[in-house]
Amino acid sequence: MMIKNTKNTKINKLKTWRKVAVLFAAFFCLSIVMSSCKKKRNPVGSSALSSETLMNSSSVDTFQLKTYTVEEDSIYSMDPSFNLIGSYVDEIYGRVEANFYTQLTLSGFSPDFGNLSEVAIDSAVMAFEYGGYYGNLTEQLFEAYEISDELTRDSSYLRTSVAGVIPQQLVPTLNNEGLITPNPLKASVVGSDTLNPQLRIPMDTVFARNLLSLAQNSTNDADFLQSFKGLHFKVNNGIQSAGEGTILYLSTTKPASKMTVYYTKNGEKGSYDFIVNGSAIDFNHVETDYSGTKVEQLINDSALGETEFYAQSFSTRAKIEFSSIDSLPKNIIIHQATLELPVNYYKGSNFYPSSEIIASSEPFGNGIKYSIYEGKTSVLYNSTKKSYVLDLRKHIQGIIQGKIPNSGIFISPKNYNSTVERIVFNGVNTQNKKKPKLSIVYTVL
Repeated sequence: MMIKNTKNTKINKLKTWRKVAVLFAAFFCLSIVMSSCKKKRNPVGSSALSSETLMNSSSVDTFQLKTYTVEEDSIYSMDPSFNLIGSYVDEIYGRVEANFYTQLTLSGFSPDFGNLSEVAIDSAVMAFEYGGYYGNLTEQLFEAYEISDELTRDSSYLRTSVAGVIPQQLVPTLNNEGLITPNPLKASVVGSDTLNPQLRIPMDTVFARNLLSLAQNSTNDADFLQSFKGLHFKVNNGIQSAGEGTILYLSTTKPASKMTVYYTKNGEKGSYDFIVNGSAIDFNHVETDYSGTKVEQLINDSALGETEFYAQSFSTRAKIEFSSIDSLPKNIIIHQATLELPVNYYKGSNFYPSSEIIASSEPFGNGIKYSIYEGKTSVLYNSTKKSYVLDLRKHIQGIIQGKIPNSGIFISPKNYNSTVERIVFNGVNTQNKKKPKLSIVYTVL
């Protein structure tokens, strides 16, 4: 009797084991494993589930994924992390050009310069501390114009927005002072001080004198901005070849980013700063022209995303759909769901993939995208694998439970409105070794 009870107990335990299914989603076919006598391969690592549980996996299946690129137009560009200036030509994305508008504020209210007719303006320099760059560092022609329209905090400035300007060029042109080869990697020496690398743009001294006059007659920033609306900085580079040019990331609100007017009065040297503080209004204007490029072709024919697909700040996002997961049982618990997205990038290129990406969805079909992560906003680039690895467990579990629609996810650089980074992803039929894959481990209740 004791032996019989032991057998019954073992049989009952076997009946209560949960069925575990391991799915490996990729853009290539796998053989269907039917025999439960063979040990199943764990597609997401041996630590996901125990080997004993995997031995009892019911199947290994494949399903179809879809990847392509979508355009974006209304990109908010006010108060960015970096102001952008420059242009470059990329063989995949075509021409990209960036410029920006910003207010300047006073470093001190009602400064006293005395009789300005007795003040000699020695020079004026607009300095911006670098925050980085994208592309290849080549000579560019920088220009500046005074803004004629009032910039307001309640305006929705987009990447296509512009403001009116006075057509007089404020960077001296006599000796091509605006023709500068940026060097974000070299320290700047100003007088006897060695500072972080800066872009230093010379400014017209007549304009500088007028600013000193406005500052002297202003009791606060509001008074000053009534008379002086701000500056528009841009480049005028003409035709560039593929791979030529760069766009600079400027840390405009850093203390070293300021316009300094140097003057002499009664034989004594002096200077006054106009700064960009946190209350100043600024926005980026970014133009992308991918006419005749692979990007334009893919936007017009999404099927081309099977080879490669793209994402670029300010213009496009990568889209991944996995409609085949709708065939999964509804009574399951997702243990792991990992999406790996390899990229096409050769080491040393200055058109590097973003160090971080964001993944979002559009659950309500209203065009508003929401992060698919909770308590985490970005995914780091794995330079060893040359890919991004996304944890989609909660997202896919929500789809299975019917809480959100299975409408795919969008991938874009994290600093979508503050950089011009772009990413080239390998597609389903890529000639490269690594292809995208989605691995799912679940248990049927």
